[in-house]
Amino acid sequence: MNAAEGARRMQTAGRWMVFTPVSLGLLFICLSFVIAYLPVGRNSLGFPLFAFLPLLLLIGILGVFLWLAGWIVEGFAQKSD
Repeated sequence: MNAAEGARRMQTAGRWMVFTPVSLGLLFICLSFVIAYLPVGRNSLGFPLFAFLPLLLLIGILGVFLWLAGWIVEGFAQKSD
């Protein structure tokens, strides 16, 4: 595998690591609000769903770094004409 292909794969993995936790985080927040407004869940405020947000944030930050590293590697892999 050459450097350009590796950089492309790094960027793809980084994008997935960013957008998947963001989507799950938004889903957890929406579900927490729904649970909070249900008569059964008024006292819980959906707290167990908020416990996953720091983990999702960590994965998202690592994804940003991987995406950025792939972008930098792609820049160095291009031939200068």
